[in-house]
Amino acid sequence: MGSMRRIAVLAAASTLVALLLAGARPGNAFAETLRIGGTGGALGGIARVAEAFREAHPEVEVTILAPIGSTGGIRAAIAGSLDIGISARPLSPEERDKGGQETPYARTAFVFAVNQGVPISGITVPEAVDVFLGKKERWAGGTPVRPILRHLYDTDAIEIREMSPELFKAYEVAHRRKGMIVARTDKECADWIEKTSGAFGTTTLSQVISEKRRIKILSVAGVTPSVEAIRDGSYPYTKTFYLVTGPSYSTAAAKFKRFLRSPKAMNILVDAGHAELP
Repeated sequence: MGSMRRIAVLAAASTLVALLLAGARPGNAFAETLRIGGTGGALGGIARVAEAFREAHPEVEVTILAPIGSTGGIRAAIAGSLDIGISARPLSPEERDKGGQETPYARTAFVFAVNQGVPISGITVPEAVDVFLGKKERWAGGTPVRPILRHLYDTDAIEIREMSPELFKAYEVAHRRKGMIVARTDKECADWIEKTSGAFGTTTLSQVISEKRRIKILSVAGVTPSVEAIRDGSYPYTKTFYLVTGPSYSTAAAKFKRFLRSPKAMNILVDAGHAELP
């Protein structure tokens, strides 16, 4: 397992206090600790970068928490409960006023995805509108269509609004339909798509690749999401990821920020479905 043995992925964010206490015990073999958490769509790639960072900086013990969302990661970083928060949105003016600092570091494709048993490989925005409105009830072969939604204040909903006003209106309608599954986190959404027959939802290219998810990413209007398609602009739907710290941050966090800007870290992120910032 190598250095990944030292990168703990915790079952819930509520374990953070226990983690801090454990890190403070006498006899700790590491001179520094680094706690990272935030949006689940980015943590798989960050975990890969953290493995390489740990090899370059064996004096730092890295802990990656289970996903707590962009807002959770931002709040925890500003409060000092995390050394680094990872976000899929920029900070609000209020968060900056509290001392939050953000650094964009990469982008990835925002994608539609389906359960592997769904017999399609692509979709158009008007077809996605029909899915959310309930006009398309079954896939070819008869499997019922099962939309997997995110909360309307989530970054996925923001991306849907930017894709198309009509698509967002349909998404709002879907939230009023009975029996809809609403996932609270990126991980939960991917889990639902993976295990639900006929599922249709949203995720990111980086999450599917870095977590080796058994779900099918769809092309949109004939364009397949890929790092190359992000770079050349042929696939226009993207999320930017941000590294967030509070008004002051640890030496370990400063080291990780520098490492994240290195060519080695960028190569790792590209392999995990990210593209460089334009």
